[in-house]
Amino acid sequence: METTDVIICGCGPTGAMLSAYLGQQSVGNIVLEKELEITQDPRGIALDEDGIRMLQGAGVYDKIFTEIGEKMGYFNFVSGANNLHATPFLRFNYNTVEGGTGHPGFMCHKQPVLERYLRDAIEQHSKSEIRPGSTVQSISDDGVYVYVTYTNVEAEQKTLRARFFVGADGKTGFTRKRYLEPKGITMDTDKKFKYEATWVALNWRIAPPTPESHPDFPLWRLGYTPDQVYDAFFPKDFTFICNPDRPSVCGRFGLRNDYLWRFEFVVKPGEDGYEMAKYENVKEVVYPYLTLRKEQFSLSKDLAFPEDCIEVIRSRPFTFSARSCNKWSLGRVLLCGDAAHVFPPFGGQGIASGFRDAASLAWRLAVACRPNFHDHEKLFEAWYTERKQQLEQSLAATIVNGNLCNERSLVKIFLRDWSLWSQQLIPSWRHWFELGQRQEGLTKYVWSPGMPFLPELGGGKIFPQVFCLPCGSAATKAVFTDDVIFGKGKTALFPLVVLLRAESEIENARRDLADLEKEHQGELRVEEASYFIDEPSFTVCTQTSQGIAYRILHTELSNPSIWGGLPEPIGYDGSRLRREVEGRYVILRPDRFIFATCNTSVELVHASRSLSEALSGL
Repeated sequence: METTDVIICGCGPTGAMLSAYLGQQSVGNIVLEKELEITQDPRGIALDEDGIRMLQGAGVYDKIFTEIGEKMGYFNFVSGANNLHATPFLRFNYNTVEGGTGHPGFMCHKQPVLERYLRDAIEQHSKSEIRPGSTVQSISDDGVYVYVTYTNVEAEQKTLRARFFVGADGKTGFTRKRYLEPKGITMDTDKKFKYEATWVALNWRIAPPTPESHPDFPLWRLGYTPDQVYDAFFPKDFTFICNPDRPSVCGRFGLRNDYLWRFEFVVKPGEDGYEMAKYENVKEVVYPYLTLRKEQFSLSKDLAFPEDCIEVIRSRPFTFSARSCNKWSLGRVLLCGDAAHVFPPFGGQGIASGFRDAASLAWRLAVACRPNFHDHEKLFEAWYTERKQQLEQSLAATIVNGNLCNERSLVKIFLRDWSLWSQQLIPSWRHWFELGQRQEGLTKYVWSPGMPFLPELGGGKIFPQVFCLPCGSAATKAVFTDDVIFGKGKTALFPLVVLLRAESEIENARRDLADLEKEHQGELRVEEASYFIDEPSFTVCTQTSQGIAYRILHTELSNPSIWGGLPEPIGYDGSRLRREVEGRYVILRPDRFIFATCNTSVELVHASRSLSEALSGL
């Protein structure tokens, strides 16, 4: 019988990310995807900086801001209706890299293109395989293997077995609905945010009018170009329309020249979602926002955007709620992505949460597939316990956005707008508000038994990412620290990072690592350790550090040639590593969380032994 390590059901963003990461870690996996081609309907359009970092880790960074999409800029919250240019009472500035990942806070993407490049990444790994046109028919688990029956593209019935099976097949997929729910797995409504409503989501492709196609369009007389007309009707920033009568959200997605636009609006009680998704009803809701006031241009009447310049790509209703499964694993079968949890749209967390699932699950599957590893249920329970903590943080940001958007009381709206306006008169407070969901800093888990990190040694927090340059190299373009730590040729599942304050500390650090190698190297690979010198005044390398260390960039990023080709790192702070990571030596997990930080060789040996024990599975 054909056998592999992991079977993945579904090759959407989550399943594809999981396969790419498993391939990197040399874990054999087969993805069964029922569709023959990537769905061309852009569903998710927002991805936060964690998601961007996961894409970087999958090896597709060079495509993120050239093919997949652009940074989203501001999230504007506006009161009232029918005016996308209203002064916002609150805005989040996601242009900046202040979140600690090295990336802008959010990007707007084209999901089909994102999925295509993830599949390209999968194809780079001999251990990963996608089988389009494969529909799962049955799943069984005998405690040693999971057996799957599926029909392939030729309608032939096939059987496949694996050590583990992961359902990444969405909220209505086979894995949960047909296999796990009859065994007691339930999708439960979140107790903190019981919001549930039907919204219509529409995608339009815009063809801006031109003087040739629309010679009588009034704005030509005012000197407007086609692109300026597009900007006038479709603002570049994302807008949360806090209209008590009908809350809505809208904004561009993809690359600018794709001219793609998303508008979502709530379906009121008594309305039918499918009826409201019909063009005549959509037009009644949306077109007032695409009509500019005559006073703005000294025209005789209001100016509407030409209907014949709009192509409807999608218009359909969806029911949104916040729900999560009581358990994400049973035996050797697991759930991740939308199969395990769903979010309302207000926080842009759907795809990013699936990516976090995949990155944190991949290395655990790599461990669980090792010979003689038996305690996989404990390993996976700790996985989804961690993930549920991070989901709560993501949901908190979603709740804030959702409550602002859905407030119906005119009194509360008045008090909210004036309160936020007055608080933002203080520059430091305004900046704090503009951080949006990054206000609380990088995620840090609260330890509970079984979680693979050492809280007493600073474990459980996301490791910040900054920019660096190799010491003694002629290279002048900034490098992400992740690309050094997890770079090509590195074989350790848990990389070792050495953070130094001065070049003179290198020799002492190497002696400490030699002690580790002698006493208990375990999972660690001393020869693959990444050395970083974090001293703002350190700019000239000697032979001591050449070919060994990288220097963290600080003020140099004011020079565009350093970050050429990357989005401008607005708000970059090279001191985050020094400020947020307490320790000279850092043991990192593959999902970018810290296992432990250490200051001495004794602590390092202790952490290494603890890591080996945590991964023993005995």
